[in-house]
Amino acid sequence: MSRDAASFDRLYRETADPWDYETSPYEAEKYARCLALLPPRRFVRALEVGCSIGVMSEAIARRCDSLLGIDFAPTAIERARARRIPGARFEVAAVPEGWPEGHWDLIVLSEVLYYLPATGLDAALFRVVDSLAPDGVCLVAGYLGPTETTLTAREVETRLLAALSADRPDHDIRRDSGTSWIAAAFVCNGAHSSSG
Repeated sequence: MSRDAASFDRLYRETADPWDYETSPYEAEKYARCLALLPPRRFVRALEVGCSIGVMSEAIARRCDSLLGIDFAPTAIERARARRIPGARFEVAAVPEGWPEGHWDLIVLSEVLYYLPATGLDAALFRVVDSLAPDGVCLVAGYLGPTETTLTAREVETRLLAALSADRPDHDIRRDSGTSWIAAAFVCNGAHSSSG
């Protein structure tokens, strides 16, 4: 990845909210529109990968019994924990190697997967497919502007949806986009393929 955990953590130590997640109308609208892609139901177990300082986590947690947010920057996790979001817990972990055990009814991957190298992305996609519950939902969102990454948001979304579709042929995909972001919700209709 082009930026490692130490560089992200340094950024969070230097600036409490480096991307203005807490104050930006753009971010607030994007979060609302992304979460509007989810089916109108409650999720028992949710996983948010790359949770940052927990701003989007607050909105996700309102739809879940239990939310686990992970990020590889310890300072970001400290700030997320300080929010004391009911039903949410936050842990320092990197993906794919730190992917948490168990099955998830909702997996949220917002602006995170394109930071992985190609081999790391392949491993992360395997973990997503393997740990998504039979009737689970996977929400992916990405920034379309310039990044310090090799992969683009469109490439990551395409690869993720292809991997999920191959394993869960009975599904729906809901999409939305803004001028500089894209999002898709992969909604499983209850069964794995025989290869899953």
